[in-house]
Amino acid sequence: MHQQLRPRTAPPAIEAEFFPSVGANHTAVLDGGRLHLRISDLFHDAPLEVLEALAAILLSRLYRRKLNPVYQQRYRQYTLSPEMLERSREARRNRGRRRHRNGPRGRVYDLDQLFRKINEEYFSNELPKPALSWTHRPTRSVLGSYEFDDDVIFVSRHLDSARVPLHVVRYILFHEMLHVKYGTRVEGGREIVHPPEFRREEKRFRHYVEANRWLDEH
Repeated sequence: MHQQLRPRTAPPAIEAEFFPSVGANHTAVLDGGRLHLRISDLFHDAPLEVLEALAAILLSRLYRRKLNPVYQQRYRQYTLSPEMLERSREARRNRGRRRHRNGPRGRVYDLDQLFRKINEEYFSNELPKPALSWTHRPTRSVLGSYEFDDDVIFVSRHLDSARVPLHVVRYILFHEMLHVKYGTRVEGGREIVHPPEFRREEKRFRHYVEANRWLDEH
């Protein structure tokens, strides 16, 4: 692959190794005429054509060359295959650093109570309940998240405040509950987390416009 990308340049000495990883993480570093490659061990039995595609991706980045989209598509199809997605989830469960859970009861809002009311109002009490927790830090960039592997909804402690309207906290929790309902799927080589039906149902939230307006203004 090096010869294909740089046909008139002798390839450097190459050192490659698999390393334990929780995802499709790989690096290529050129140092002192030696090329060091670290490949996620999730790819230890990948087909040769997938490893060739990965080599093309890493070398194109390293040498700032335009990547043939065929390689990108081949790599994405493999990484988003059901087998690899499950392998990655298993690695995150076994190797990943789990976020600290602070429980559902906050200073102002109780996520358990909010979940029960939202589940009754919008899901006919049929949505399975995941673990619920406020985040350790009051993050503003990410106000809510659902961790599929551990089945946990986190809501930013930034929202656990009397200055935050109840309908805003309910909206963030409702959004994450929709992730529990719809999960993820792969279409056209992409992992879809907000399918059209997700977006349609999200707009059913009674204070959808008001909640988004408040979030935009604050």
